[in-house]
Amino acid sequence: ANGQWRILQACRLIDKKGVATAIRAFAAFALEFPQAEFSIAGKGSLQPELEKLAERLGVGRQIHFVGFLGERDLRNLYGRSHIFLHPSETPSDENQEGVPNSMLEAMATGMPVVATRHGGIPEAVAEGVNGFLSNERDPSNLGRDLTRIARSPDLYRRFSVGAREAVERTFDQAATIRALERVYVEVAHPQKTERIAGREPAQALSFAESAVAK
Repeated sequence: ANGQWRILQACRLIDKKGVATAIRAFAAFALEFPQAEFSIAGKGSLQPELEKLAERLGVGRQIHFVGFLGERDLRNLYGRSHIFLHPSETPSDENQEGVPNSMLEAMATGMPVVATRHGGIPEAVAEGVNGFLSNERDPSNLGRDLTRIARSPDLYRRFSVGAREAVERTFDQAATIRALERVYVEVAHPQKTERIAGREPAQALSFAESAVAK
């Protein structure tokens, strides 16, 4: 309510993470919410260049490069933040991302996501359900998306619930382990595929390993 929005990105400071684009998007957002802050958790060779960009855009004091954080500190930072910003983009070597783990972690805490249609990101972020997606290298639109979420408590609440539900439904660790184990068993012994269903993950993994070994 007081406009002190806390935006977060957690990643290595490399080209494909789109951190420069994120800084430009935040600068646009900060024009309307001058008390907002942007924390960037991670390290990389681009940090000096990114710090200069933040200063040049007039948001140097609002952007915090907090470095790599341990699990507890990162979890606490998720808990103190409001929106996860992750505008990944395809670099010159065409090295794309899958689904960023940090984004899933943020969604699991109920953070709406503003990101790009890049790699595996659309597998987790559904437009208008738990966040917004823009084309790559479009800081203006990303900034508008941040503003749309900040202006609407109802939209924020809906996206927050949707983010958590998406992780529980699609990216739950136990469920993905069971799905992978079924693939192993099906490849090794198709007739045994059904026998893995309903087992606890540890039991299923042991069964799968045994089946593959045989």
